[in-house]
Amino acid sequence: MNNKINVSTPLSRGRGRGVSLLISLWWTQKRRMFRWMEVFVGCYFAFLFLVIGTALYLEMGSQLEEYKGEIAMGSVMIIIAASLLISDLFFKFMFMNDSVLMDDFLKTKPIRQRDWNRFILFSCFASEWNLMLPFLIGIFAFFLMSVGEALVAIVTAYVMSAMNSMLLANIRKSKGWELKLPMFLALFFYIIFAFAYSINILGWSSILLMTVFALITLVGIYTLYIYFAHLKRYDEHQARASKVRHLGDISLFSMEYISVLRSKRLRLGVLVLPLCMLPNAYNSTLEEMGFMNYLMCIFVIWAPSLMLGQWIFGIEGNYFQGLITKPVSIRQILFNKYYFYALLSMAGTLLLVPGIWLVHLNPWFVLSGFVFVAGFCNLVMFPTCLVSTRIDLFSSAFFNYQGANKGVNLYSLVILIPMVMVGVLGAFTTPQITALVIFVLGLLGFAVHRWVIDRLVKAFIKRRYRRLEAYME
Repeated sequence: MNNKINVSTPLSRGRGRGVSLLISLWWTQKRRMFRWMEVFVGCYFAFLFLVIGTALYLEMGSQLEEYKGEIAMGSVMIIIAASLLISDLFFKFMFMNDSVLMDDFLKTKPIRQRDWNRFILFSCFASEWNLMLPFLIGIFAFFLMSVGEALVAIVTAYVMSAMNSMLLANIRKSKGWELKLPMFLALFFYIIFAFAYSINILGWSSILLMTVFALITLVGIYTLYIYFAHLKRYDEHQARASKVRHLGDISLFSMEYISVLRSKRLRLGVLVLPLCMLPNAYNSTLEEMGFMNYLMCIFVIWAPSLMLGQWIFGIEGNYFQGLITKPVSIRQILFNKYYFYALLSMAGTLLLVPGIWLVHLNPWFVLSGFVFVAGFCNLVMFPTCLVSTRIDLFSSAFFNYQGANKGVNLYSLVILIPMVMVGVLGAFTTPQITALVIFVLGLLGFAVHRWVIDRLVKAFIKRRYRRLEAYME
């Protein structure tokens, strides 16, 4: 009797066996990592999108109803979905952290690279983050279309969102901008094609129009999959800086802006984020502003400090063990950050000042926005000092999620609350009431910031050893 094992025969031999094994491992991991908190977060986002979608419909629905008989509503759904693709990609970049490379454990198993590529394609279709875009489209679809047309619109939006997931997988696997750039160009031309396709020159019905567009998108996903399969990634670990320049004898407050000036990752983020949103803030006057324009103005003011505030002590985590050996107060560091973020918010406000003359922005709203961001919004970010981890100061600023963790990602939902408040106020109240409410909230933030920071210092001292261990990871 031959008891020898044929080690040359891989377990993944047989069509699809490697993929089924990976899907089984994926499903087992999903079940083991299931948390009711994630269900709560999903419901929170669903409610958030429901509010945003309803507000958008209340603002635009009457205009769409007028054209309901003249144009196919399928064209409108495609335009709305295509307009949200960039936001959908950015949102997935922040929260969708699935690996696109086989880890060391899987490399010890007889898993072929082809099976891994197919599994990535499957995970891009099965990701729960794909539900956001069709949920928002579904709100418009059920208001403006029949049930059958609405279901086709939701499926089309889901396919478009899955394409974004595959696009993100390509970006994360690509090393170097010469390989990432085609992905951005592909998304740019896809959005242009979607707008051109929605003209519907053949006069198709909404169902046929959206079905054909979904099929075209599936062809695009397959093209992205072929690109993903041909990408080679030999060096799987990002290079780290070998040395850090000496800062010299400087004050604690100087450390705040010197770390921004000397760090490529922080410097580009602080500069690029507000400039990207500035054209939208200048898009219309205050009297004609919808709630999205309110959000853009607040975001321009908040963006510089938001870039840094999502990782309170993330910079200091690189040298915190040495910092606590010095006669330095944690309380004073947090106060310095609060005042430094106020200066950054002032810089964002200065970008809006020319709009007072160029597009007749109300100076009262600009001033209220500064007080709201500097006093209230910046203070909302400070509890991240209890959950943040060390960030690599010298890595790239783009598509870099190093330093992110579940605690920071979950708390980002709380950071959205000020933006939601401004959006709701802008949609359902007058500009004067909106400016007055956010001005009062800003003053309230200034009034209680010392009390809040004192409570955070006590909480940080209680868990300081866990924090120091987290900074060494």
